[in-house]
Amino acid sequence: MNVKNIAHSFARIATGEVAGRLATFALFAYVSRHYGVEILGIAALGQTVALYVIEGSDQGLKLIAVRLLARDHGLVGYLVPALRRLRVGFTAAAVLLGVGYGLFGPVPAVARACVVGFVLAVIPYTFALDWVAWGLGRFGALATWRSGVSILYVVFAITGMRLTGRPIASMVVGNFAAATLGALFLLLLWRLRWRQPARLVSSAELQLASQELRVSRVMTLGVSNLLNLVFLNADILILGAMATTREVGRYSAACKPIYVIFTGFWLLTDVLYPHIAAVSGSTRAKRGLLSWLILLALASTGLAALLDLLAPQILTVIYGSSMGATSLFRILLIAMPLDFCFSLLWTVLVSRGYDRFVLYALAAAASANVLLNLVFIPRFQAEAAAWATVASYALLFGMMLVFVLRNDVWSRSPGDDTNPLLSEYAL
Repeated sequence: MNVKNIAHSFARIATGEVAGRLATFALFAYVSRHYGVEILGIAALGQTVALYVIEGSDQGLKLIAVRLLARDHGLVGYLVPALRRLRVGFTAAAVLLGVGYGLFGPVPAVARACVVGFVLAVIPYTFALDWVAWGLGRFGALATWRSGVSILYVVFAITGMRLTGRPIASMVVGNFAAATLGALFLLLLWRLRWRQPARLVSSAELQLASQELRVSRVMTLGVSNLLNLVFLNADILILGAMATTREVGRYSAACKPIYVIFTGFWLLTDVLYPHIAAVSGSTRAKRGLLSWLILLALASTGLAALLDLLAPQILTVIYGSSMGATSLFRILLIAMPLDFCFSLLWTVLVSRGYDRFVLYALAAAASANVLLNLVFIPRFQAEAAAWATVASYALLFGMMLVFVLRNDVWSRSPGDDTNPLLSEYAL
């Protein structure tokens, strides 16, 4: 891996992501200052359900396609139509389920229209070719897409609010319009610049790619991604079902700044993913991974301690007041070192083809998270959700760390079968 190239790629994608996140912060600040914490909670519910629908429409296809493109850029001409066919079917099923949840699921009545609107905005994402930019290393285009969609969404939403005074409708329409324009932007780049493969690809390589895109293979990783999403934000759905939209708003206000920081690190793992997928196994790689884990744990712990001291001021700057979320913010900061270290291990394991173990680990952590929330939210409300997040992060990181320490994960080629015997995953 070329460190200079990685740093350059990360700088480009981080710049775009930061611009998009700042724009999103501006939207949430505007909503909280003009419409209050309850509207913030309604919007958070809509966005959360939409995230599940997005994962259902993807089913792990993006990660597998990026893994294939990292090994052979010439496969792009085959992968684009192949993934489009698969994603249309997945998206139709996911959107129907999402709309059904919004209309008939355990959602506050005032939030139902918002949930359905955000779910329908997932449809344009079906045709977004962000994974092509990612796999080909076109991080400038990827950053432009990510920041552009977020900025357009915020501009459309705030403009609509100022013209109509209807915050939820403005956010729903703005989200759909921004997603559509973003998909068209990437489609244009594909047709003008990325469509022709760099070289001819042999029939054997195409056969290998088609094997990796088997529905059973795709859905194994897809379920892992869905469980990761459950692990990250099922608490918001459970709060919406068992508490009030105000509690959802408080918890969302605490989560947003922390997840922006998490996203910054996830961007780095996005950049590293295709590089790690191309690394050959070695003792040096294993030692390097453990060294980076220790350094990452120390740095993230120091950052969490600093943010804990400034918690009230950070929330006030963003929302105009602490939103009653200072204690929640401080609890969630405990999870920061766990998230950073888990994310690095997750990237390594998925890039080496350990999809099945990742599925097991995420299933255990997500189940623990949901169970803790169901048991304690009725009594302790948003505070229970925060502590459940910390506990489930500790479980997930612990499982992955033990696995990495007890197995030579670098010995597996990224192209190896990702369905080994269960005995390989014995902890």
